[in-house]
Amino acid sequence: MSHSAWVAGRLLSYEDAQLDSAGWPNGIGIFETIKTVDGQPWALSRHMRRALNSARRNDQPFPNEDLIRSAVAETIAANPYPIGRLRLLFGVDGFFCTTHQEYLEIETAANLGIRKLDLEVSTPVEKRYPYTQNLQIVAEAKSAGFDDYVLVNRDGFITETAIANLVFQLDGEWITPPLSDGVLPGVMRALLVEKAGVIVRQIHANLLYEIKSGFVVSSLKIAQPIGRIGDRILQISQESVQMRAEFAATALATSVG
Repeated sequence: MSHSAWVAGRLLSYEDAQLDSAGWPNGIGIFETIKTVDGQPWALSRHMRRALNSARRNDQPFPNEDLIRSAVAETIAANPYPIGRLRLLFGVDGFFCTTHQEYLEIETAANLGIRKLDLEVSTPVEKRYPYTQNLQIVAEAKSAGFDDYVLVNRDGFITETAIANLVFQLDGEWITPPLSDGVLPGVMRALLVEKAGVIVRQIHANLLYEIKSGFVVSSLKIAQPIGRIGDRILQISQESVQMRAEFAATALATSVG
């Protein structure tokens, strides 16, 4: 199926919009990736707010909310899927584009390697394109037999994966690393901290072998169980199954709009 993108007030083919096959434009900017279910974007307001904050920090032009919502509605209607991946792209030059592609739910547990970051991370971390470096890390993980990497900053603390946040069960609590360690302020992560009792706490890489269970968390995956970190198998216990259900319910209850 061919896709169309919303650009400058009209729907265009990816070729005419100068997007690659995955829907990425040339140039640089910020972006948001949003899950849609039956045509409804989840947490759209939260994603717009995060993008707006990034634009303000960088003195970047940003369209008004009415225009964004109109573009989203037209794009989804032109590219309908039961479950979709909506992407909002805001270029530093004022370029604004929306795309919508099919998203296939992941039914398997995540197998994660461990990778130490060579460079010092900047804060705040923002979702920016080109997304080449992040996708390259995922490609390298897959070549090594993993789905992604648990990334460890130069101070030895766990941050996130190349494309998602992390939540771990440790000492009887569900915890996620702080933004100050080089973590993207994920929308789903924020919901779990605000609504589902997830605690923000530093996690040193030395504690990786004490983690009992965990989830890869993102707006698309919601909460994907972690089956393995390195050579260590993690538990997918009844407690973690129940917690995943609670995370999913939190996402559903707070995400439409």
